[in-house]
This record gives sequence, C-alpha cells and structure tokens, in this order.
Amino acid sequence: MKKELIYELITGLLVLLFLYTGLSKLLDFKNFEISMLFQHLPAWLTIPMTYALPLLEIAVAALMIPDKSRLTGIYAFLIMMTAFTLYVGAALLHLFPRAPCACGGMLKSLGWGQHFILNLLFIVFAVISIRYYRTKRKLTIKQKPYGA
Repeated sequence: MKKELIYELITGLLVLLFLYTGLSKLLDFKNFEISMLFQHLPAWLTIPMTYALPLLEIAVAALMIPDKSRLTGIYAFLIMMTAFTLYVGAALLHLFPRAPCACGGMLKSLGWGQHFILNLLFIVFAVISIRYYRTKRKLTIKQKPYGA
C-alpha cells in the first residue's frame, strides 16, 4: 500500500509538471511563440511545434491520470522529456550560438545546468513509474482467473 502511494505521488509530479508547463505556455503564448522562433529548428517545423507543444504536454498529462492510459502517458512523457533533455545537454555543451529557453512559467528562470538536473530527475521518476506500472499490470493479469 505504501509503495503504491509513492508511485501515485511520482506520477502526480509528472502530471503536474506537464500541466504546469503546457498551461504556462498557453497563458503566456506570445512570449512562448517568440522564444520558439529563435529555437534551432527548421523553419517548417517551428510554427507547428509552437502550437502543438503546449497542447501535447497537456494531453500527455491527461493520459497519465486514468489507470488505463497511464502507462502510455508515462512513455510519452519519457520520450518528450528525453528529447528536451538532449536539447538542454546540447545547450550546456554550447553546440548552438544561442539557445533560448521556451519553457513555461517559473522554469524559464532556471539555468541550463539546473534544467538538465531537473530533467534527469523527472526522467528517473518516469522510468521508475514505468517499471512499477508494468510490474503491477503483469501481476494483475496473472491473478485473473481463467476465462475472466
């Protein structure tokens, strides 16, 4: 019981992070749009990403809430967070002439090193959650009687 509560809290943190960042970007869309224009993305990708990213973050957060779609949501979270962490790592290594942060809310104020550590922490949380929920699902399937 205590173990399950810990995993629920970890998943709750993943949900809160993506809800917060997605909603922050939408609430301050003009600044988010400007910072996205300065990203190191092909021009054809910048505009679609500007509109899709906040909505995708909110959708992934919503996927992690119900039990049936939670694992799918956590995998999506892990993929998106890993991609962003690679970008942050590239910024830390000065692979770009300039690297603006398009994060939402107070996360904008973090430095690249702080971003990198925070992202790694959330990646670890996602991996831990995936392992737990996959194990939980296997146990649930094994416990069901035949023909149920």
